[in-house]
Amino acid sequence: MTTQDAPYLPVRSAIPKTIAIKGARTAEDFAHYDKSKKRKLMARKAIRGTLGILGLLIAWHLMSVAYDLQLILPTPWAVLRRVAGMLMMDTNRWLYGPDVYTHLAVSFQRAMIGFGLAAILAIPLGLLIGRITSVREFVQPIITAFYPVPGIAWIPLAILWFGLSDKAVIFVVFMTAFFPLYYSTEAGARQINPILIDAGSCFGAKGLSMFYYVVLPATVPHITTGMRIALGGAWRMIVAGEMLASSQGIGYMLMEARFHFRAVDLMTAMILISIIGYLTELLIVRIIEKRTVEKWEVKTT
Repeated sequence: MTTQDAPYLPVRSAIPKTIAIKGARTAEDFAHYDKSKKRKLMARKAIRGTLGILGLLIAWHLMSVAYDLQLILPTPWAVLRRVAGMLMMDTNRWLYGPDVYTHLAVSFQRAMIGFGLAAILAIPLGLLIGRITSVREFVQPIITAFYPVPGIAWIPLAILWFGLSDKAVIFVVFMTAFFPLYYSTEAGARQINPILIDAGSCFGAKGLSMFYYVVLPATVPHITTGMRIALGGAWRMIVAGEMLASSQGIGYMLMEARFHFRAVDLMTAMILISIIGYLTELLIVRIIEKRTVEKWEVKTT
């Protein structure tokens, strides 16, 4: 029988030999095994993470009580009760102008605008400079010169330029988020394996098609890493900017709580920042990763 006469063998016929190592006999068994393994991994992470947080809360409580530090280090229970009271809009002890949801909304809006503007500029610029050497040689020294300037150093200049307004806070968030996004993207675009570029050229990719099918997918893991770092920096700078240049926002609450010597409100505001920052990272970066890195099965090596 010639090769042309040979019956077509589906790809699945080659699977059982590989899957047998895992104790499965069919592709469906392998898929079930893979899902079960992922569920166990997620459960293990959740349990260990919960135990870690409980350990921290216990150590926090013991330190507060043992050294009688409730005035400057309230117990976790006192802080959690205050968090619940703020979220339920308890106005009996409210000293900070608008309700907490207004402050959170203002801070969130400023953080997202500053982060979004930084991403719009930094990611395309990083891709361009990472792939075109001549452009890199012109632009890289300028960016390197500004990079060592800390974000908080831009606050006085921002106040001078924009006054005590949203624009001043957004500007310092932009300056803080820009550099992690740029450097992560530039490094990812510059370090693409030349074999991938050659393979794309062999299949006729060039110009925009090369960018869309080769450069962008290979750089996405680096971009999401930069996003994660930039979001953390954006929330840190939001607090600093609002403490000095705003009369609204979670940073303003922190400063006012310090003036009133209310440590429980200080720590409550910090926990609220932590929660909203985590949710922001989860909703933005994780969604992008699921729709790009995991969907395309991109690997950095």
